[in-house]
Amino acid sequence: MRPDQRPEVAAAGPSHIEAIVELAHRRRTDYRDHAPGFWDPAPDARERHRARVSRIVADHSSGLALVAGRGPAVSGCLLAVLGPAPDVYAPGGHLAYIDDFWVADPADWWGSGSALLEQARPRLSALGAVRMVVEAGGHDSPKQAFLWRSGLALASESYQAPLG
Repeated sequence: MRPDQRPEVAAAGPSHIEAIVELAHRRRTDYRDHAPGFWDPAPDARERHRARVSRIVADHSSGLALVAGRGPAVSGCLLAVLGPAPDVYAPGGHLAYIDDFWVADPADWWGSGSALLEQARPRLSALGAVRMVVEAGGHDSPKQAFLWRSGLALASESYQAPLG
């Protein structure tokens, strides 16, 4: 399949878990270089992430796990969990927290990323979410540009520094 073809998007199943864990590990490794100390992985990060992905894949009522691919390879993934907003805000319902949204190739946000986001919106709404909150690293300008151009608005920024 040609890389310029739109990827297929499907609900992630047990057979996708290792590919999701590996893709997230590669992207998180990239993130670590930009904020060491903050993005440092836990010693058992892969095992913890594998367990988290497995829970989301198994329980379709509390979250969403999607994969994109062109052929058998996973070219992107999107994982969301539903939860309440902080109690000082009233968005009108649960939020979909998307903190695992990755593409294998940063140049593929408009292919795999777009296909995943397009499929996620109605599915998250059907689960009862009224808004989605997507995480992007402060250095990840390809992802930030994609999110902005996809109609998401910057709601917050986080800054970090070591203490001591």
